[in-house]
Amino acid sequence: MKTLDEFVKTMVRIEFLEDENCYGHYPFQLFVETKDETFEMCALALGGDVLSCYRKFGEYKNDDAKRIYLSLDFPSGGDIENDFVAIFSMENDKIDLFAIPYSTKDGAKLELINKSSHLDLLKSEFLKGVKSL
Repeated sequence: MKTLDEFVKTMVRIEFLEDENCYGHYPFQLFVETKDETFEMCALALGGDVLSCYRKFGEYKNDDAKRIYLSLDFPSGGDIENDFVAIFSMENDKIDLFAIPYSTKDGAKLELINKSSHLDLLKSEFLKGVKSL
């Protein structure tokens, strides 16, 4: 995995989830380039426990990972009208976030969202969760 774009293209899949009877993204995906330049890929099937995912990200961050990419599925909320996959990334110690909204009826990805008050709220909660180790 060389870039965040490659992570999104290869790992962020919107598929039909039989248990939910709609489209979504699960299990969540986590890619890490560790401080010793090895790569780790994790499928986080934690029953939707977002805080545990934040903490896992934080564990790698605290262990001086070079890069971390995390995908999490969220329901619509705030100023984001569709369910979406939030992409959290850390490169060069900078944490970024954007959203990939999608249709729960057919899985079609919609236009990326880079700025949103709801994303600002998620990023704030994320940073608290990462630091709660």
